[in-house]
Amino acid sequence: MLLSDLPSVSALHRADLRAAILAMPASRLLGLEVRGFDAQGVSRIELPVRAELTFDGRVVQGGLVGVLADYAGVSAAACTLPEGWIAATTGFEVHNVAPAAGERLVAIGRAQHVGRSVGVSRAEVYAVQGDTATLVCVATTTCRPFELPK
Repeated sequence: MLLSDLPSVSALHRADLRAAILAMPASRLLGLEVRGFDAQGVSRIELPVRAELTFDGRVVQGGLVGVLADYAGVSAAACTLPEGWIAATTGFEVHNVAPAAGERLVAIGRAQHVGRSVGVSRAEVYAVQGDTATLVCVATTTCRPFELPK
């Protein structure tokens, strides 16, 4: 698949959600790059591949691929909520299907159902090398939406 075939998102939609994700210490530790969201429930989060995230200097450790899928899936559900609302992970299931080797990983989340008490999303993670994106992970995430205290 070509990198250009992945869905586009807006860096402006739900800027508060983007800021909340980037404020998390774990996000900074991993070096996540939140590319954006759209109102229909699509998210795009990227992870530049660094040697310290791999188990052999080349392939990203599978658990970290799952973490990236979790971020993408839950944020896809959260981006459909009104400003000031976010979501917390209640569970996720990850299926790694290929080695996560490339220049960066790109996670695309797609909300499947978002209600008042639960959201369910699908996430796909791609390893990108040049203009080629290879599917490495498929995941399902569940989350609990909630409004941030004012």
